[in-house]
Amino acid sequence: MKRLLYICAFLTAFCASSQITVTHSVYFDVDKDQFSFSEGKQLTSFFDDLIYKPILTVKILGYCDDRGSYEYNLDLSNRRVETVSKWLENHDIELENISKKVEGLGEVALEEELDQEETEEIRAQNRRVDVEFSLSADKTKRVAIKKLRKQELTIEEAKEIPIYEKKVVAAILENPSSTEVIKTSNTTEPEVSVEVVEEDEFLDIPTKLDPPIDNTKEPFKSLLSKKLKKGQVIRLENILFYKGRSTILEESQPLLDRVAEILIAREDIHFEIHGHVCCINPAYPDAYNRDTKKSNLSHARALAIYKILRSRGVKHTRMRFKGYGRTRPLGGIDKLDRRVELYITKIDPPKN
Repeated sequence: MKRLLYICAFLTAFCASSQITVTHSVYFDVDKDQFSFSEGKQLTSFFDDLIYKPILTVKILGYCDDRGSYEYNLDLSNRRVETVSKWLENHDIELENISKKVEGLGEVALEEELDQEETEEIRAQNRRVDVEFSLSADKTKRVAIKKLRKQELTIEEAKEIPIYEKKVVAAILENPSSTEVIKTSNTTEPEVSVEVVEEDEFLDIPTKLDPPIDNTKEPFKSLLSKKLKKGQVIRLENILFYKGRSTILEESQPLLDRVAEILIAREDIHFEIHGHVCCINPAYPDAYNRDTKKSNLSHARALAIYKILRSRGVKHTRMRFKGYGRTRPLGGIDKLDRRVELYITKIDPPKN
């Protein structure tokens, strides 16, 4: 019986990893169940960037901060979920494609030793609804362009997608049980890409560390890119934690100091810190953290990076953090899923 359970868990994880999922968070003010104009504008921008919308599955997960009674928080979370659900229905997402869940009340985040300002920041991040848009595994197998956002498309795919998207939606709605791959047209001539290395492609931000980081082997060069865009993901490679803990290894501190140096110099970057883990029991939302004695490892690691960057001088108003547990595997070897990333949420326009 136990062996059968392991097999089922493996198959569930495998199937989940073959679908495509993107997530957007909608934040609410204290005691409010309607989001602000600016949050609505960001949700609209994210939604407009999506591909294959009529055939996507949508999961809405509601959260609250720790204040208020359990009953009140549950009711408020449900009202926030309903607000987002109504918004989606008004934007042509079928109700039958939407699932809703009140995921948590935020108490875990406040078990850390934080000052008042940090506590308020975490509470603000817990007052949210996460909207997960997914193309199920069976549909993913049928599409040739396996992406959900227009901004991720190549030049060739961007030219193809207006016609191809309609073709995919029509084919799947007309024959949902089919397994036939829906091909793109052959009318688009493939572009010949020539790699051009420009001298001014990357910003030069000298390191003040002692000993200094070797700039010929800059570990976070993508953060220095002049072409850095919203939605880009910067993986914090070689910033390592003790096994099963949210404590960062001392050997990783200089690299984290370098990240802070770059982010202080690049005030135009706004970002989320995303924590991920691998190899956990599917019954738990996150891995066990030996430091907190709770199942909150990915969340706690993202919080640890947030606290260090803030202590180094990065403004907390530019940062958010979130733990994703095992929900976003990369599809490769397990150790690559144990990662912390910076997800770029906004790039300010150049100052005059």
